[in-house]
Amino acid sequence: MRALVIDDEKSIRLALGHFLAKRGYAVTQAATGEEGLALARGNMPDVVFLDYRLPDMDGEALLHPLTAPEVGARVIMMTAYVDLDKAVQAMKNGAAYFFPKPLDLEQVAEILTSIEETLKLKQEVEFSRKSSGDPSDEEVVIGESPQIIRIQRLAALMAANKSAPVLILGESGTGKECVAKSIHRQSQVPGPLVEINCASLSEQLLESELFGHEKGAFTDARESKPGLLEVADSGTVFFDELAEMPLAIQAKLLKVLDTRNFRRVGGIVDKRTEARFMAATNRNLAAMVKEGSFREDLFYRINVLPITVPPLRERGTDVVILADYFVRTMGKKMGKGKAGISIEAMRCLAEYQWPGNVRELKNVIERGLILTTGSEITPDCLPFELRRSPAFPAAVAGAEQLRPLCQVEDEYISRVLQATGHNHSRTAAALGISRSTLLAKLKKRKV
Repeated sequence: MRALVIDDEKSIRLALGHFLAKRGYAVTQAATGEEGLALARGNMPDVVFLDYRLPDMDGEALLHPLTAPEVGARVIMMTAYVDLDKAVQAMKNGAAYFFPKPLDLEQVAEILTSIEETLKLKQEVEFSRKSSGDPSDEEVVIGESPQIIRIQRLAALMAANKSAPVLILGESGTGKECVAKSIHRQSQVPGPLVEINCASLSEQLLESELFGHEKGAFTDARESKPGLLEVADSGTVFFDELAEMPLAIQAKLLKVLDTRNFRRVGGIVDKRTEARFMAATNRNLAAMVKEGSFREDLFYRINVLPITVPPLRERGTDVVILADYFVRTMGKKMGKGKAGISIEAMRCLAEYQWPGNVRELKNVIERGLILTTGSEITPDCLPFELRRSPAFPAAVAGAEQLRPLCQVEDEYISRVLQATGHNHSRTAAALGISRSTLLAKLKKRKV
């Protein structure tokens, strides 16, 4: 659980910070509204304690950005100037609770308990749904890092707006296509999601695939063919590798975005599409605009609310969550539904830098499942470069680098416990052991 305290009084920030830290919260603090909003967008707190009067603005002005889906925090408003009308207005504007100063910490504890129970129940329901093997899991953005929580909330926000184009940025293999599928699924539009890879087709083929063509429009056009814009109808068109789209096609796509009208290649009749447009690229489009290799007007037309998917190396313990997810889902398909990952192997995964991102992790888990002959993936099932990571010292290392297995195991269990919010069932699943085995280890070693 994460908490943010926004108050210009240092004594209140310190007192609340100490109180929240004792309850197990990771606490950040801000003395101004501007600083607090920046921290909220960076750390994605579950709970925000917000002073009504701040040096640079009224705290009430922060209620909307803090409670909007992009951050989605529960806000507890605080004030030294009790005003019933202001309290009612703050609650209407999104505050979960309104407390007078000085705070009654017993009362605050009761409120926090209620908030924590609600959040944990929501997390358990979501985890249970993801663990059920539902085919729609492929369209769920998985992870619990602040960056991924922000993406999940942005996806929900964009899904509610079914017409605005979506631009998804990030390195190769980070899961940009998964984000697009998640937005499409949550949008609940009647049409399908159709995908087109702009890097895999020539300019002529790309134009034909996108807009369709009439009979005789070009050599080998023996029949009329609808394009993806017609196939998508009221659904979604997803342009993968958008940066590779030829400039001539970019100009035509811009016209469709502006007018919703297009013509088949060789056609004379305007057709109309109500499809939503999403695009993804691993390249810097702003730099390409300056170079003249990407249209400036198209860039600004699709760059409404860009979503940047972070590389896996920046997502912390999401590696553990994703590895467990891939073991469970791929294990079922491969007839190894009870397979897990050994603690030593999981440490290797957690310490590796993952230049190939989520795609590389998925491939590594698939390889591990193929190679394992037991009930879990062990380090010898992993590629050599992972076994060379700091988590798994080479056999020739000096004695001073080696530590007892029980010590390494204790440390790693502690890290996974922290990553799962001390949820024993989820921790056991991530470690590839039963819940009873985990409880026995905790009892024996007092982790």
